[in-house]
Amino acid sequence: MIALLKTAERTNNSSYINNYVFQRHVFAYKAVPLQCLKDKQVLELGCGEGYGMEMLAPHTAHYLSVDKKKPAGQLPANAAFQVCNLPVLTGIADNSFDTVICFQVIEHIRNDSALLHEIRRVLKPGGRLFLTTPNRMMSLSRNPFHVREYLPREMFALMNAHFPKVKVEGIYGNETVMAYYGENQRAVDNIARLDIFRLQYRLPAFLLRGPYTLLNNLNRFLLLKKITDVTAGIAHDDFYQHSLRDDCLDYFVTALK
Repeated sequence: MIALLKTAERTNNSSYINNYVFQRHVFAYKAVPLQCLKDKQVLELGCGEGYGMEMLAPHTAHYLSVDKKKPAGQLPANAAFQVCNLPVLTGIADNSFDTVICFQVIEHIRNDSALLHEIRRVLKPGGRLFLTTPNRMMSLSRNPFHVREYLPREMFALMNAHFPKVKVEGIYGNETVMAYYGENQRAVDNIARLDIFRLQYRLPAFLLRGPYTLLNNLNRFLLLKKITDVTAGIAHDDFYQHSLRDDCLDYFVTALK
């Protein structure tokens, strides 16, 4: 139950409560092509709990992760961590990384253009950015931890303003994933009916973060109790990439410098 008090924005596999979100994130790490890791200098922005670094760092020549807070536990042998307040990549040289990974981060950054400018600066010529962020059209409620979420056309426009070659695909879920999504949608809609004054859209974000965290994680806990097999049974390979449609859960962006 202690998980109900933790922010829903730093997810790990310590509880099946967050399994849907955790596996959705793991899929993105698994989708990074091995040729963009092997013998490469890799930078991850916003490493969170560090599980992505544990998955990918062994395949790289060197892996640097940055975030506001260092993840718990020992770093992989060829990995390093640096405290960094995005969007500025302080102390990171121009043209120094082959690959940059930025998963579920840009929606938290007020100056998203500054972040993409910094990413392009530190990428080597020919280097690649892999980025994910939620599809606003599939979000079930306002997330007060997010500065913004993007429509498909907005995602294309933003990325094309900073990189000469961009591919935007969608991340989707199979029947198991979408069964969970449907139950989640019904539960969120039931909670939203109590918000008769639509305060979730009118109040400042900082006032909503505590209630959002508690209600979001309580809802996930109740879903686990209601559909235990579905919630606990979701795995990363229940998600897949495909061409972009309005009903994707996340965007999976590949950009070339």
